[in-house]
Amino acid sequence: MFRSAIIPAFAMLATGGAGALVAAPAEAREHGRIVRAQGPYGGGYVAGRHVSRQPGSTQVTRGAATYGGRGYGQTRSTQWGDGAVTNSVDRRYANGTGMSRDSSLVRNGDGSVSVQRDRTGPAGNSQSGWSTIYRTDDGYTRTRSGATSSGRSYSATRDVSVNGDSVTVDRNAATGSGRAVSSTRTYSRRD
Repeated sequence: MFRSAIIPAFAMLATGGAGALVAAPAEAREHGRIVRAQGPYGGGYVAGRHVSRQPGSTQVTRGAATYGGRGYGQTRSTQWGDGAVTNSVDRRYANGTGMSRDSSLVRNGDGSVSVQRDRTGPAGNSQSGWSTIYRTDDGYTRTRSGATSSGRSYSATRDVSVNGDSVTVDRNAATGSGRAVSSTRTYSRRD
């Protein structure tokens, strides 16, 4: 049976890798804790979590490490304001690898909304994607594109038009290799 203890920590951060826990200066609206567990045969783990909330931002840092040397450290940061929201996640493992994710949502001056997402995996492979949606006089248009570190890419547009009792959807897409497809469909609107 594991013997565990939960220790409230007002300022604990998992930094620098697999579950390294260090104290940080106390700030407003912060809280955290550490959990330690010890097994009957010498096994066990240490885990910690710290949350910091400020006007317009939140940061959550956590980490865990086993007595066998495995573990990770992760930081998630979110910021918002001026019509934009950004989020980033960075995770590092005890074996030296890591991964990260970043995303942003922005309301543009013309009323459109743009989203961007980026991801990097433990092997160094990455993917990126972008999209924008905006209103038109009779509907909306959405454009999107993406690319990978292996050289693949695509782009696509979807235009939706509402005309009386029908809806027309135009789609166009193309890949980085030169393949392209397009379609137009009209649907009847039901009352």
